[in-house]
Amino acid sequence: MSADRIYPLARPKGHKPPMERWKLEFDDDQARIHTAYIGVQRHESTVSTIASFEESVKAIQTLLDMIDPDERPAYERFEFVEGDDQPETTLWVCYWCSSTAYENCIQQLNLTDIYNRVGRPTTVGLWLERFTTPVSRLETNYSGLEYLPGLAKLPGSQPKGHTLTAYWGAARDRIPDSGHDLFSRESEETIQSPADIPTGIGEHLLGGNEYDNLVHIRSGQFWQNCSETETAAYEGTLEPTLRAGLRYLWENRTDSGAMGLRFLRNLDLARPTSPNISGNGASAPAPAPAKAKETSAAGFFRNLADLEKWAKRHPSHLAIFNGAIAHARAFGENRRFRTWHEVSVLKRGEASFEYVNCLPKTGVISFLRLDRRGL
Repeated sequence: MSADRIYPLARPKGHKPPMERWKLEFDDDQARIHTAYIGVQRHESTVSTIASFEESVKAIQTLLDMIDPDERPAYERFEFVEGDDQPETTLWVCYWCSSTAYENCIQQLNLTDIYNRVGRPTTVGLWLERFTTPVSRLETNYSGLEYLPGLAKLPGSQPKGHTLTAYWGAARDRIPDSGHDLFSRESEETIQSPADIPTGIGEHLLGGNEYDNLVHIRSGQFWQNCSETETAAYEGTLEPTLRAGLRYLWENRTDSGAMGLRFLRNLDLARPTSPNISGNGASAPAPAPAKAKETSAAGFFRNLADLEKWAKRHPSHLAIFNGAIAHARAFGENRRFRTWHEVSVLKRGEASFEYVNCLPKTGVISFLRLDRRGL
């Protein structure tokens, strides 16, 4: 942390965290990190819709697989569970250290081209939500080192133990720029939702954040290594509490400031390293990805103060917080359940949003002003 802070840390004097935590550090020359969420949704379950959906998913996966290894992003694949999207949506989260590699990949990821190539299906949508985060406006927190997803997959990232945890305001304290920036909330007029929400269908929607300090958060839960007893405790008690808290955010937008918030289940990306050859010499279809015991909540908030208010004051988050503490105490040194998160505070224009033939409930369509273009 910088010694020339204008605004003091929120950490109480003499504070000692009850348990160890780690945050990511990057090389000194790493000024920015790039993130992109790519999604394919389907609006119906007809045979033709499913075929177009699967072809769109294949097109994006093929693009990621064919990128030069030196420019390929660190990425993970998910299925949508609940929130601001459509059931059965498949999506990827991609991370880059290199600005050049990021721009090259985004240029290749032409959503309208993919949409046209699969026959312009009226019941399939594609979307891209991406942003560039200055490292000085980024914070991370991990509860263990044996599994490090998200930004920790990037080369050059190193987890480091820290004491800025386990008190209200710790997340803000971990953002380097918080020493001289309060990340103030913009006026209601500036951040108001669109008066006329697009239908999305048959439209190409484009836009960005038109105000400072839009916040993105991805918060993860990993219980793949838990014992049966701990798995049952998490799935039976803690996860329902988490999902109840998320539903509060979805059902109270004015108070919570949540937008484009999705609850996701991670998919195992392991694929055969050699072609799967059938008996007649042809390549057989690769097996479907297996579900992992890992989830993420990912999306945007109007600003950091809205996110902090929910975390510190609302009963739905306090139930999550206290439940996690009770879980940790119950399993002690045998605990294998892991949590982590990454938070970006974005300046005006650092986020971009694109939706092709997507339903209006998708992402930020109902919350930010976007330009409309025909398909």
